[in-house]
Amino acid sequence: MTNARSNSNVFDKNETMRNITFFFIALSYFPALAAEQTNDIPSRKTNIEKLTEKIYSVKEFQRIADSMQPSVGELSDYPVISPVKKPVVSSGFGMRKHPVDKVRRFHTGIDFAKTKGTLVYATGNGVVIRRGYDSGYGNVIEIQHTGGFRSFYTHLSKTMVNIGDSVSIAQQIACVGNAGIATGNHLHYEIRKGNYFLNPTGWYCCLFEMTKANYTPIPTKKR
Repeated sequence: MTNARSNSNVFDKNETMRNITFFFIALSYFPALAAEQTNDIPSRKTNIEKLTEKIYSVKEFQRIADSMQPSVGELSDYPVISPVKKPVVSSGFGMRKHPVDKVRRFHTGIDFAKTKGTLVYATGNGVVIRRGYDSGYGNVIEIQHTGGFRSFYTHLSKTMVNIGDSVSIAQQIACVGNAGIATGNHLHYEIRKGNYFLNPTGWYCCLFEMTKANYTPIPTKKR
């Protein structure tokens, strides 16, 4: 079981954060990058989908990607980017003391502390299968992705999509809030498959990790 503190520390390096943010912004402003690469051989795409239906961890997903070499368009069918810009995890996946109940519970996702109204983005192409209110999660959006993966976005102050809508990776779908049981404004983000809660850490910078060799990072000035 993953320690929440160690999850957040993984992303403390400034250079890594700059690169993740750069790639995410590039996707936001240039959605054609993914669209142009979706004309792949149908049988190949089907094979990738069949393989990913059997996996649950990001490491297994990366092994399949290494062997099949999927395009950005194919990778975009999975929850592989951050749901917010400049992502910093404020509470990780795993056991923790619940901030409201003050008892140890399993945290089924990761939290991003952001100001109310911060834009939330779809982490992969998919279809909205849930949009509603939950007493604990507050306003919720659920997106169905390829391979049986589902992404959850909760405690939202505003939602911008409806059930049945097709959404694209990096599309604006909601705004951060504190609806439901929450001690402050933040996005609680989950990835599920079947009855399992998957650790979103690793998934949310997956596309960056798989494609970073194909672009030049933003040069930084020394202070």
